[in-house]
Amino acid sequence: MSAFALVSGALFRAPELKWSKAGKSYVLATVKVTADNNVDFWTIMGFSETVQTEPLRLGEGDKLSAQGSFKVEPYTARDGQTRINRTLFADHILALRQPPRARKLRAAPAGPPPASAGADFDDGLPEQLGAGR
Repeated sequence: MSAFALVSGALFRAPELKWSKAGKSYVLATVKVTADNNVDFWTIMGFSETVQTEPLRLGEGDKLSAQGSFKVEPYTARDGQTRINRTLFADHILALRQPPRARKLRAAPAGPPPASAGADFDDGLPEQLGAGR
């Protein structure tokens, strides 16, 4: 039996690129999902290169949406309570808000500034305004 899910939430921490024992890369991210005053954490795993690139551009707190098959397993926490481990094996990941592009800084002109650069900004404007009256 296969089940698919769509998970939307904020990255709890920055995604990581990891390597399997077989030498294949995958991305691992933890997403915090808040609904009806409940907080759930989902582990998102992406194995294809196209799925890996999108979360690696994002940082902690950025929102994303991931779609794929999932696995839910119970585990015993350190405090002895039984909790649920949620893992989504992503087929698609989409940033809900694109991060800003890095802007290229313009290079400063080489050489000394022009001689008029330090003038007292005397452009004759007040004289021209007074001449028309």
